[in-house]
Amino acid sequence: MKRIKNKRAFATGVITAAGALICAAVIAAQGFQPRLAISLLLLAAWSAVSLSAAFTQKGAAERAAAFTDERDRYIIQRSSHAALMISGYLMFGACFIGLVLYGVFKYAVFLTISATLCAALIAMFAALLCANIWFEKHG
Repeated sequence: MKRIKNKRAFATGVITAAGALICAAVIAAQGFQPRLAISLLLLAAWSAVSLSAAFTQKGAAERAAAFTDERDRYIIQRSSHAALMISGYLMFGACFIGLVLYGVFKYAVFLTISATLCAALIAMFAALLCANIWFEKHG
């Protein structure tokens, strides 16, 4: 039996295979529908490619780790930190502008945009916090 070399591709292959099976079950239960048949074909092809890659290729992170040194890792960390800060500031600014526009024009769409951006900021903070805790514990 072959060993899994790329866990992400394997997970993608399993999830898309499950989606293809669900499409096949719906087609069997409700009859042929073109949109479901197209979805079935696309999901089956995606699953086959992902499962093939899972057993034959290493992931991008493993391949990149073989060619990076400490300076490259430092640059990657600094650039990803800067990108995270910039995207956070942009989202916060857009959220604040949406709230101001809602206060001025009283259109509910501005409040919806602001609430969505605020929820995305909270989710981004939670993901950052969980990643920080994970890396502190697992080094």
